Amino acid sequence: MRLWSYNLILQIVMNRKNIICIFCLLLVSIAKAQISTNAYYDGYWGEWKNHWLPSLFSSMPEKYYYGLYGNESGFIVYDIDEHPSNYVFKFQINNYMAPTKQQIKEHNKRNEWYMYSGTVEYYVVESHPTIKEILKKFGFPLYHKEVHDNYGNYAVKRVANATIKIAPYKKHPEVYNFCFDDVAIAIHLVYVHFD
Repeated sequence: MRLWSYNLILQIVMNRKNIICIFCLLLVSIAKAQISTNAYYDGYWGEWKNHWLPSLFSSMPEKYYYGLYGNESGFIVYDIDEHPSNYVFKFQINNYMAPTKQQIKEHNKRNEWYMYSGTVEYYVVESHPTIKEILKKFGFPLYHKEVHDNYGNYAVKRVANATIKIAPYKKHPEVYNFCFDDVAIAIHLVYVHFD
C-alpha cells in the first residue's frame, strides 16, 4: 500500500514539473522580439520607443511592426508591410571584424563601447527634408523609396558617413548608436540577434 502511494505522489510531482516546463516553453514561444529606438538632437536624447517585430500572438497595430535583415556589421530596418528593399534605415560598418572572446571580455570589464566608421542610409521628403526634422516629428526614419508626398514627389535617399558605436555585450550586440549629420539614432535589439 505504501509503495502505491509513493508512486502516486511521484507521478503527481512529475506531472506538475511537466506542466511547469510546458508553461515555460509556451511563454518563451509567445515572447515578442522588439527593437527600441531613441533619437538624439539639439544636445539631448529622447525617450526610448518600442517597435515590435512580427509575432503570431501579437495584438499591437501593424504600423509598429518592423523587420530586420542583415548581420551584426550591417542591417536594414523595414516596415513588414513592405518588401525589405523598401527599407527605412540601413547601416553598414566599413571593414568590420568580429571581436574575439578576449576583446569582448576586455570591453565588458572596462564598459567600453566598440567604435566603427561606416555609412547610414535613410529617406527624406520635401515636407521633412532633413533627418533632424524627421527625428523631431517621428523619432525614427519612416520614409522609404516608394513613399511620396502630397505633391507626388517621391522620397529621396540620403547616405551619410557615420560613427557607429556598439555597447559592450556578452554574446551578441544589443545596442547600436549611429552618429551622423548632427544627430544620433540608437537601436536596442531586444530578444533579437543575428547568427
